[in-house]
Amino acid sequence: MTAGAGAGLELVAPAKLNLALEVLGPRGDGYHEIDTVLTTIDLCDQVRLRPRPRGAGLSVAVSGPHASGIDSGSELAGAAARALAEASGRQPDLHIEVEKRVPHPAGLGGASSDAAAVLRGLDALWELGWDGERLAALAASLGSDVPFFLAGGAARAAGRGERIEPLPDLRPLSMLVLVPPVPEAPGKTARRYAALTARDYSGGERSRRLAHRLARRAPPPAGDLVNAFEAAVERSEPELVAHYAAYRAAGAPTLHLCGAGPAVYVLVHERAKRAELAEAFRARGALVIPARTLGRDAARAARELPPPGAAGGG
Repeated sequence: MTAGAGAGLELVAPAKLNLALEVLGPRGDGYHEIDTVLTTIDLCDQVRLRPRPRGAGLSVAVSGPHASGIDSGSELAGAAARALAEASGRQPDLHIEVEKRVPHPAGLGGASSDAAAVLRGLDALWELGWDGERLAALAASLGSDVPFFLAGGAARAAGRGERIEPLPDLRPLSMLVLVPPVPEAPGKTARRYAALTARDYSGGERSRRLAHRLARRAPPPAGDLVNAFEAAVERSEPELVAHYAAYRAAGAPTLHLCGAGPAVYVLVHERAKRAELAEAFRARGALVIPARTLGRDAARAARELPPPGAAGGG
């Protein structure tokens, strides 16, 4: 896609779920080796990119229902633009608007998805023509989840998350995403890793088995929907454990942690049951978001924006 003079792009930046997340152990570089199977879902931020006049520099604005508490100056979307500009020899004369519809920090990958959308969009706007491998290497320097969001859809990720094996789109799965009312705590993911013990490490067998099933377009078995951080949360986060217990008492069949949390998801296929459970979870203080899995093409959707001031312009 090539944007005309003065035009811009609007891209979706979907959230993700870890269907399986296994931690194999610590690495020598300060990270942990993981094996995870992920999918994008139809809960999405919106990222808009508009060129600015030469020399105007980079500006970032954050809006939307989940913008509170986000410093636009430190938003990962801006870091992605600066990194790609430096790597390609461009000047980042650009305005980025991120409409935050994905709660943060919830384990849903919203900031990483925003960064990936910026990389995809600027590759098109600036007509760079970078191949996927080159763009993914830059994405990995920004964050472990960013390479996955470049691909979207379903995938298995290894290493610290940067080695991506795309999988076929899942058959649609319906779910409720529940975000407990807990205060934001800095360094959440680092604390989760620090709370792991040797008993929480595994060899990646469940992620591997799940990936093989999805590659054959078979549905994911409930027994392989695992997350190594769930045990750490049980040991170290009594407030979260209490919220999860309340959701189970309200009828949640099985809760699955989203990434490092605190959000969890519940797979629910019947519409009437989904509405009934959503009401019960809201009564217990949860932010409840109905969602469905999102395929690769939809996860990478983009449209050209008209020049500012044009009829119908946003």
